[in-house]
Amino acid sequence: MAISRSLIVFLLILAVPVTYADELSKALADSAEQCDGEGSDIFMQSREGQLIEAHARDQIAQAEQKDQSGNPHAAYKILGQVSSCISKQSSQRIYALGKRIYKELGDEAEKKGQLDEAFSWFEKDDSYRADADRVELKIAQAKPDDLQVVGGAVTYFKQRNMAGSLKTVQAMALQNARQLLAGEDKQFASHLDQDSLKSLEHAGSWLKYAEASESRLADVRAEKRGDVRATETSETFLKAAISYYDFAKKPAKAKSVRDRAKKLGDEAKGKGESELAVEYYQIAGLRDQASNLQKATESKQRKDEGKRQQQFKKDQDNLEKELGM
Repeated sequence: MAISRSLIVFLLILAVPVTYADELSKALADSAEQCDGEGSDIFMQSREGQLIEAHARDQIAQAEQKDQSGNPHAAYKILGQVSSCISKQSSQRIYALGKRIYKELGDEAEKKGQLDEAFSWFEKDDSYRADADRVELKIAQAKPDDLQVVGGAVTYFKQRNMAGSLKTVQAMALQNARQLLAGEDKQFASHLDQDSLKSLEHAGSWLKYAEASESRLADVRAEKRGDVRATETSETFLKAAISYYDFAKKPAKAKSVRDRAKKLGDEAKGKGESELAVEYYQIAGLRDQASNLQKATESKQRKDEGKRQQQFKKDQDNLEKELGM
């Protein structure tokens, strides 16, 4: 009766485990340098190479047995320990077994609802690309309000040129954007401009993954908001107008608001309303002008306060004299 090489190696391990283990460890260490490149054939014919090959075949046999007994996880773990310095025949056995394991583990993970794990197994072999595509869509549908998940699915299906699935996930992105825009409408009406801008920014992030025709909805909305706020004279509204225009990428309109703020600042300064003028200059981006005016205003306030204190002391002294104190 013929005895397989793997059985011989197994018997050798039982007989002299320490010596075999040491020799195998040394052979594996040597293989890292000698197995690759032109010298690989020579190394595989050496005692070290044959020792590694026999050990690999034994490991593959163990992995096949684990898989056949319904334990693909254990089989996969064993395959991960097999040396890469092996024969073409052993490599083919590993590929065939690994391919089968990927499908088994992918199906198992999907049944358990572990979709990310299932996707990673199916993606390991092109034979299961259809399974990976199907699971990727299920992942997005399971988390339709997760920007990272849906955005990742959009990118994935674009790369795969899968128009049907792409349209499905783009519709999810558009739905989320529209919900945010509906909330933003109420925020703007309540003069909650900061909240409005946040909603527009968030909606804009979703719209990046929507169809091209819908991608500028947030920008268009922001420009309209800026147009409304730009008609006001309030410093708060003028700041908001610039923020809206900046978001909408309308630099010319933002500049027109800053120019208007400078004009309002000049008018306020002419009326002696220095503090208001400083705020307008800051909105206009005239930092130096605003800083100089603020310093001058503070200096004048200190002088006025000094004069007031002197006059108060003088009035107090006169009162005390009149009372004979």
